[in-house]
Amino acid sequence: MIDKESNQAISDYLLWLASEGYSPKTCQGYRQMLNNFLLFISPKRIPWDEIFTLNTLKAFQKEKNLNYVPAVRGLSRYLFGQKRIRQPIQKQRAPLPEIYEEYLLYYEKVRQVHRSQIVNIRRLLSAFSDYLKGLEIYLPNTKIEHIDAFMADFSANFAPGTCRLYRSFLRGFLRYLYQERKILKSDLAPLVVGAPLFAQAKPPKFLRPQEVQRFFDNLKLSTPTDIRTYAMVHLAYSLGLRPKEISSITLDDISFKKNC
Repeated sequence: MIDKESNQAISDYLLWLASEGYSPKTCQGYRQMLNNFLLFISPKRIPWDEIFTLNTLKAFQKEKNLNYVPAVRGLSRYLFGQKRIRQPIQKQRAPLPEIYEEYLLYYEKVRQVHRSQIVNIRRLLSAFSDYLKGLEIYLPNTKIEHIDAFMADFSANFAPGTCRLYRSFLRGFLRYLYQERKILKSDLAPLVVGAPLFAQAKPPKFLRPQEVQRFFDNLKLSTPTDIRTYAMVHLAYSLGLRPKEISSITLDDISFKKNC
């Protein structure tokens, strides 16, 4: 009965792969690996509920001297999606620090999202935790500069759409730390954005410290107009004055003795 059910599961999965546009070469490779997996489990009389477990997979890999078995893992995910097994084969993973695990439980409970999204969020949080740990930065001391550097490194090879997705995941975690747990002193979530596009109709709402420094470094003092511009920019930045307020300043408003 198990052999018949397993054969049917493999056939259904391979048909699904073809319908999803996988290449004939990939389908053929998956077929061969899954047939080997079927030959492995058949004589062992493994119950259906125990076929797609990490222990069974590891035993198969050891016997066949395989390091990577995407076909078996893919089949388990397919069957789980079809509600034909209770859960897919899950990778062995070390638990994250407590606050990260609590957030994942909170997110899964509140959002009720598909497990694949939880897996992606866990991947991001694991990398973020390792990054902060490597720099000996505690979560309450996290600054936007740290987050920018982390995201630049983490998403360096991702497509723009994937980068947007991971930024949204990180924003959710930061919002949770600020609003729900009061761990962060300020809400960093709105600051997690992509690179500013200065050619767009709307200018960026804020600049990073290094961007501000680069902006000031590019100011010139060659002509009286340059000097006036330089002074106006410094007044706007240091005092928060608007252009109209700056234009109203006269020499009588300045105390040279008090240096203010």
